Amino acid sequence: MTEATSVPASSRKNTNVRASLLPLVFRPVFRSLSHLSPRAATSVAHRIFLTPMRHRSPEREAWWATEAEPFEVTFGKGKLAAWRWGWSGPTVLLVHGWEGRGLQLGAWAEPLVAKGFQVVAFDGPGHGRSTGSRSSMPEMASSVAAMVHQCGGVHAVVAHSFGAAATSVALASGRPRPPIDRLVYIAPAADILGVTERFAFLTGFSSEVVARMRRDLERRFAIRWSDFQGASLAPSMEQPLLVVHDQDDQEVPWADGQLLHRAWPESRLVTTRGLGHRRVLRDPSVVALTTEFLSGGGEAHAARALQ
Repeated sequence: MTEATSVPASSRKNTNVRASLLPLVFRPVFRSLSHLSPRAATSVAHRIFLTPMRHRSPEREAWWATEAEPFEVTFGKGKLAAWRWGWSGPTVLLVHGWEGRGLQLGAWAEPLVAKGFQVVAFDGPGHGRSTGSRSSMPEMASSVAAMVHQCGGVHAVVAHSFGAAATSVALASGRPRPPIDRLVYIAPAADILGVTERFAFLTGFSSEVVARMRRDLERRFAIRWSDFQGASLAPSMEQPLLVVHDQDDQEVPWADGQLLHRAWPESRLVTTRGLGHRRVLRDPSVVALTTEFLSGGGEAHAARALQ
């Protein structure tokens, strides 16, 4: 386990939080509803918590898509939209975060193909171009496992934010575990209880309502919320892990990445500054560092990639 921190020299501008204004507008309503009718508030909280917003894709993602072969994967009663770059070599799977898209990680496609990899990205259930309107941690984790199976196993996974948590859950719950050799987690969400606390803060739902929502979801999916805590899952993991987390991340605290790194048997933490939660996904230094790691490069090589 290595806790040396490094800072890319490329982008150092501040990143603003990109969040929906909808919860902020309705905060007083949700706060009042929490006190007047906790049961009704819990039902509303369910729908909001399990419904990812679909955001407009920037032009760079359309460009990355033109270089890929689109395909679909059957998932439950629906379909997962997916893309493939390259036709030979080991596969690297790209996993997006909550309210994200597979093509958000498209910056990795060309460098990894140049290193001899195939690269596959996909939109999770209820996200992007995939079918459905709702999603959840169990469904996201199952979609990761389904994509690994579709690819016949993968050499590595590059996962962002909530997608990193879903990948860990897929690895921990799979019997047998999905065959994956290496992992890169960008801004990983390790404290899932913290996610619900931030949800309560943004929406205005009371802590009592959010606790009821958690209990209802545990019964619905036959899970325990603690099963999703990254630090609890980490000790059983065997894959080498590279964690990249920005110190200025306003959506998933840097402490989450440090927490996961310290609990993971074989891991390295790289800290960036000024890249926020999403620009880190296309920073050239970060892409170069992680590509080197996935190719089996050592510490010295990785350090040079950040200079």
